[in-house]
Amino acid sequence: MYNPLFLGLTHIGQVFSLGWAKKVGRCSVYDFNLERLKNFELNNFTDQEISLKKFKNSKRIQIIKKDKIKHFKVIFFTVDTELNNVTGEPILENIERYYKELASINFKRKVKVFFTSQVPIGFTNKLKNKFFNSNIELIYLVDTLQMGSALNKFLHPPYLTFGCDNKLKKFLNNLFKKFKCKKYILNTEEAEYLKMSTNMYLFFNVSLANLLDHFSRKNNLSFSRITNIMKNDIRIGQKAYINPSIAISGGHLERDCFYFKQFSNYLEKNIINSLLNFNEKRKKDLLNEILMIKKKYKKLNLLIVGISYKKNSFSMVNSIFKYIFKSKKINSFYYDDFFSKRISKNIKRLHEINDLKKFDCVIFNYGNINIQKKIYKLNNNKKIKILNISDVPYKNFKIKKYFSPPAEHI
Repeated sequence: MYNPLFLGLTHIGQVFSLGWAKKVGRCSVYDFNLERLKNFELNNFTDQEISLKKFKNSKRIQIIKKDKIKHFKVIFFTVDTELNNVTGEPILENIERYYKELASINFKRKVKVFFTSQVPIGFTNKLKNKFFNSNIELIYLVDTLQMGSALNKFLHPPYLTFGCDNKLKKFLNNLFKKFKCKKYILNTEEAEYLKMSTNMYLFFNVSLANLLDHFSRKNNLSFSRITNIMKNDIRIGQKAYINPSIAISGGHLERDCFYFKQFSNYLEKNIINSLLNFNEKRKKDLLNEILMIKKKYKKLNLLIVGISYKKNSFSMVNSIFKYIFKSKKINSFYYDDFFSKRISKNIKRLHEINDLKKFDCVIFNYGNINIQKKIYKLNNNKKIKILNISDVPYKNFKIKKYFSPPAEHI
């Protein structure tokens, strides 16, 4: 059995290596970024995957030195594509830099490299040609992880897809025999396009839900009350991305929007740009809602409970609150019982929230049951406005939802 190397210990590398050790067996890890390697050794895992906090570094995982890379037969190139913190636009230079260093190694034998980074169509082949190494056989592995539940998705994938030659079928079946799911082989560019297509499908789903919610608000209707009913339609389904939200955030879906636009004509770009602009409008709508409340005060004291785009994955890229952060008319605070990162000079982090009555407005995005109870006690205080944008079921947390509670069956 192969002992693969996971090269790169960003989010995807941590999930893949810990998941492989748990499901398959022995493996090794390395990162050209020695600080990242040290953090992994100390179990300081990424905030983007809260489930990893429960992990201790497995005895099945060996941390190697750089000079040992040349001896491996199988390497997973697990380097996340960086994102511009303001626009969410992908930055590919770091991927090139890591692969260039890998390709410069004098391998002792043929090595199969699984390339997992989220890249535009054609990038993998360009990288292979630009930094050619005759001993490297590059295979694009489509990453289907879901932020916040990535480890479970790695352990139990619905399918696996590889961009490579069909002659590798036997090798792939042997290497991934513990993964009892459908396996597909495409050419490299088709595999890259599958990743992009999946994210674009989700992007359109979320955007459509928010468009329908926007239309509903203008016509005094409640879209969130019909979503549960819509999910009974087998063409939509119980896990459909049709729940209204403030907007797309986190950077991961947006990343493939940027890639898609690179290959699009004028009409296609206009469609994507219109939806991206619409998502920005949703964030401004939230700001305007706060500014309406602010009219009663000289300067509004606002508390945001749950600062990331979702509770089980920390990302502030393209934040749903970014326009609130920029407003000088709002005195912004945040509390997060999952994460403790300092994010901006314009918003103050609270270590605890014992006195909620000093705030004029509270936005509840997510939080544990104790936090929910504290906010619920404010429900009868008419001086404090509560905006509940969470996905906590209304029957469990009877505070008026920003999107209104969904309909329940009788």
